[in-house]
Amino acid sequence: MTLAADHIDFAYRRGHPVLSGISLTIHPGRVVALLGPNGSGKTTLLRLLAGMIKPQAGSITIDGHQTHELNAHDRAQRLAYVPQNPALAFPFDLSRYVGFGRFALGNQDKVERVRRAIDRLDLTHKAHEPVGELSAGQRQRAAIARALCQLGEEPAPGFTRILLADEPTASLDPKHVVRVMELLKDLKEIGVGVVLVLHDLASAARWADHAILLDSAGTLLTEGTPDNALNDDSLQRAFGIGFQRIEREGELLALRPVQMR
Repeated sequence: MTLAADHIDFAYRRGHPVLSGISLTIHPGRVVALLGPNGSGKTTLLRLLAGMIKPQAGSITIDGHQTHELNAHDRAQRLAYVPQNPALAFPFDLSRYVGFGRFALGNQDKVERVRRAIDRLDLTHKAHEPVGELSAGQRQRAAIARALCQLGEEPAPGFTRILLADEPTASLDPKHVVRVMELLKDLKEIGVGVVLVLHDLASAARWADHAILLDSAGTLLTEGTPDNALNDDSLQRAFGIGFQRIEREGELLALRPVQMR
């Protein structure tokens, strides 16, 4: 059971290709970091994997089914997408917004799942406030709570579940960065696959099991464990600059760009 892309190409309105020849496989129970320079197609690839847009060439399947051909219910059970900086311009309170992530449950089950998702994202005190009045960081956590409610935290449902999040920690303070990343690691323990677009390379090394590195042409440069994929040569080729590794007791703390002259 996997989410797989097979030689996909994508361009907007017959323009310059955004992604070319991308093949990859996302396995349940792993945290995958999707990395690359600005304009490398990371967000586009995430939306393709979520079945929100269709590639011009190649295929994207989950458990053997084309993602864009799944009906809304089946896709929602399997794939949850969290955008970067969600606007959330809805006239609803937080609890109702999060509850939209799961229409198929009975009322009592849904109420409990919503309550738990909100609590997991440290938003209980905001449960009855309008989502439009939340701060940027709170909106980001609300969107993650909705995705959590959508996929559920029950183990082994009999099909692949993947959470795809675009820069999920970009608006968060340090406490909530750790809280969100620990939650995502909890999801992998129950078999949910997690795909994250990240710009912080050290965070990818710390939290991810697998790293996928795109280059500026929208091709897959390398993939593997973060230690293997984020090597000096790959980073130089992807970003056009060298990096200094800052480590402590074998743990990568930071990748600091080398000053350009």
